[in-house]
Amino acid sequence: MMVIALASMSCVERHPANFGEITAVYFNNRVQGNVLCDTTDVTFVYEDEDRMTVPVAVQLLGRTAAYDRPVDISVTSDNAEEGTDYILPESSSVVLPADGTSFEYNVILLRTEALKTAKKEIILELHANEFFSLAVPELEQTTDTVSTVRYRIQFSDMFTEAPAAWDESILGTFSQAKFELICDVLDIDPADFNDAAVMTLPRQMFIYNEITSYIEDETAKMERGEPFDEQIIDPQTNRPIEFPS
Repeated sequence: MMVIALASMSCVERHPANFGEITAVYFNNRVQGNVLCDTTDVTFVYEDEDRMTVPVAVQLLGRTAAYDRPVDISVTSDNAEEGTDYILPESSSVVLPADGTSFEYNVILLRTEALKTAKKEIILELHANEFFSLAVPELEQTTDTVSTVRYRIQFSDMFTEAPAAWDESILGTFSQAKFELICDVLDIDPADFNDAAVMTLPRQMFIYNEITSYIEDETAKMERGEPFDEQIIDPQTNRPIEFPS
């Protein structure tokens, strides 16, 4: 029976639990399937606002206390600048609240023009202080080992692949320039393109008809030397964006 018990334990993810006299904190950010992760990759392409809040969960390991306890978190980056690319919480608010077992450290990301061509990254790191140790610096899972004291946030304003509902037979090969033109001119929520129930084929046919007509009109203005919407120009070809004929 002991052998069976040990074998079954070896197949279960090991994770921190409140026990003994340990008083520690760790990053506890999980994705689908309750899998702990130490990196998140986000994009502004589906956002209407120029700010995005990324909550980072900080978890207590040990006993609660009847008073607020400061948590020491540092943030570094090789290519992002505080105030220009991101905003951090006031240091006075970075505390585990009285009687609390967790809190969220909210990082505000800022949309900049640079994010259209390059991904930026910031790294959060927990440090021990007079209130908390770092009892569990990493966690072994079934497929990998993740850090519980360092958390990486990567962000951009670029696509890594076409939205789920984009139909190439109607709208042609996907490009970010084409996508942004459609959303801006027709006032479409970018997130609609990730929902096939919303972005139906008839709706995409309507988009095709409207946007190709718009490009024709703006191209005619350009050829006459009149002011035109420069967003119709594909930055890759320096010609008007093309759709299937």
